[in-house]
Amino acid sequence: MPAPALGLDFGTSNTAAAVIVDGKPRVLPLDPAGADVRLFRSVLFFPEEGQVMAGAEAINAYLELSEGRLLQSLKSFLPVKSFTSTSIRARSFTLEALIGLILRNVKTAIERELGEPVQKLVLGRPARFSEDKEIEGFAERRLLRAAEDAGFKDIAFRIEPLAAGLAHEATLDHEELVLTGDFGAGTSDFTVMRLSPKRHLQPDRKDDILASGGVYVAGDVIDGAVMEKKLLRKFGSEARHRPMHVGKWSEMPTHLMRKLLSWHTMSFIREKSTQVYLEDFLKSTDQPETVGALIDLVNLNLGYHLFRAIEAAKVKLSSEEKARITFKEARVDVDVSLTRAEFERIIAPLVARLEETLDAVVARAGVSPSQIDAVVLTGGTSLIPMVARIFEGRFGAEKLRRSDAFSSVAEGLAAAAAAG
Repeated sequence: MPAPALGLDFGTSNTAAAVIVDGKPRVLPLDPAGADVRLFRSVLFFPEEGQVMAGAEAINAYLELSEGRLLQSLKSFLPVKSFTSTSIRARSFTLEALIGLILRNVKTAIERELGEPVQKLVLGRPARFSEDKEIEGFAERRLLRAAEDAGFKDIAFRIEPLAAGLAHEATLDHEELVLTGDFGAGTSDFTVMRLSPKRHLQPDRKDDILASGGVYVAGDVIDGAVMEKKLLRKFGSEARHRPMHVGKWSEMPTHLMRKLLSWHTMSFIREKSTQVYLEDFLKSTDQPETVGALIDLVNLNLGYHLFRAIEAAKVKLSSEEKARITFKEARVDVDVSLTRAEFERIIAPLVARLEETLDAVVARAGVSPSQIDAVVLTGGTSLIPMVARIFEGRFGAEKLRRSDAFSSVAEGLAAAAAAG
């Protein structure tokens, strides 16, 4: 019996895999410890004792332990030539080796589910890692070496936006000019391409890509903006202190507050010198409640849970006019109302950057919005009403198509693998 056709979508935040069974795609469960078993979080954690963990296990261990190093968003460094290696616990790891550790864990999960070894796969890659052809090839070779380090032998690449569009292409009886918008946790990527039933599942489709581009505006950045505008004051951003209760008042350092804008950067505040500073600040501050909340938020690793509460409110605002951000643990006590109108004011600068990037990609493709036949959107950010209005206004609501952000690319890659 032939080995299953495997498609693997290694993402900046999550990794997904799919196979074709009886002509239909099947997304594989990769991580029973994760909130969604289909997704393997693309993270590594090196705890104090020196072992390495990946996926949901890595996040859970990071939340429980006060020491260790968490690595995420490794895919984004593939085109960065200056990132050659990093030292962890006196060991040097190349970027390829680190990504290989994640992919090896994913491979183990796939083989456990399928009950047989897998070595052949179609692996997704961005439409462009870089506009520079040399860096473009450099980044792809790094991803290839990482997959080989994980134990895969027969590796073919397919462009991720095209994979996301394959389900739509399969429904066509004529060629269409299609825009895809892939909204992830870290970046939002746009691609203008030609889709045609005559070329469906052909291996080389680079000529069908007219233009692509991305911007570091997506789910995590939006959550960070809400944290900054609505919650930072609850963690000492407006607190002042006077050492020994004499002299001038000084404010909480801005660089500390910036580290609160994503849950995984909060660990830097646990450095001993920073902890000593905060404890001294607490002794002579005009806001002991908020500074105490900051200390507990960081030392008890509560940032991840707080950001899940922010995300839940954001999701609710996609269908309702009001939401509350609520989270209580130790000295952290958050209960804040957030209206959709207020949320839209907060994210307006970010949405403007999305618009600029989208318009630039369409312009580089040499087409007008009216020439786009369909718009295929994936990712929760595309459901935010303010973001959805961008596409409705430029292309028309009747052209919008939505697909499952967590499975569409992996399913398309599996279909490409089945086609050979």
